[in-house]
Amino acid sequence: MAELREKLVTSKAAAMAAKEAFKSLYIEGHPDLAVGLGLNRAKSDWAVKVFAQSPSAGAGLPDHFDDFEVDIEVTGTAVAFR
Repeated sequence: MAELREKLVTSKAAAMAAKEAFKSLYIEGHPDLAVGLGLNRAKSDWAVKVFAQSPSAGAGLPDHFDDFEVDIEVTGTAVAFR
């Protein structure tokens, strides 16, 4: 567990840079997509997390970017509650 934590800490800057590059290439200008950073499905490395309002909004995105997995989650339309 300590080895995984150390790996994640040392690779966080590269993961953040990949997320920002992914955002500028694929997300900007698409109000139906949002991007974040999280763990991949195996919980062993960082992943670029994409939140799409519909399956078609996330269609055509790559499944990997740089050295990181791209995880697309269809969330539906976001609604603000008061």
